[in-house]
Amino acid sequence: MKTIYLLLTRSQTCLSRTIHALTGDSYTHVSVAFDEALTTLCSFARYDARFPLPAGLVREQPTAGYYGAHPQIPCALVAVEVSEAGYARARGRAEAMLARQEATARRTYRYSVLGLPACRAGLPLRRKGRYFCSQFVSELLALTGDVALPGPPELMRPQELTQLPEAVCLWRGTMGELAARCAQPGLTAEASSRMMEHTDIHACEREATRYDLQNLRVRRA
Repeated sequence: MKTIYLLLTRSQTCLSRTIHALTGDSYTHVSVAFDEALTTLCSFARYDARFPLPAGLVREQPTAGYYGAHPQIPCALVAVEVSEAGYARARGRAEAMLARQEATARRTYRYSVLGLPACRAGLPLRRKGRYFCSQFVSELLALTGDVALPGPPELMRPQELTQLPEAVCLWRGTMGELAARCAQPGLTAEASSRMMEHTDIHACEREATRYDLQNLRVRRA
């Protein structure tokens, strides 16, 4: 089995606040990564941390861009275990899209502005080369063949991905704390646990039985 990591966040941008007000969801944005250190993190988001548009498929970093400028953002790290073949399909698709996006100066895959209100209205809107964050991540998960979505990717909200039977919540806190944990591989277990202790963030549906904070890997008891 292999693990796909989902990073869920809720920023204080106008779009995020609007989504939160309409849905009450704890998290309004989701990114996907294929390694525990989150070096492969990507999603559909803004190109420039200062402006909501233009936006499209981008590589993200916990320590840079919008996340780096707003370390107080609440976040949750979720693991989804899939087969090795499913993992290869999802990762291959994401990497191919990123390569094409970068080769065409960010002109191939753009943010689906119309997809958001359509999702809210329950109308699955699919446009070539246009995605919003949870649509993109949901499509990758469906591509594995191991994750059964409750609806089409065009109707999936970030919060709903935490409710998948395959989803296990690894950690909750702020982006700044997560970035610090990723940047300090030599942090002692005691300091790491103290850094990660939070009770005021909404829990994901299912917690990991045991979680190794030292290297960001799931460990089953």
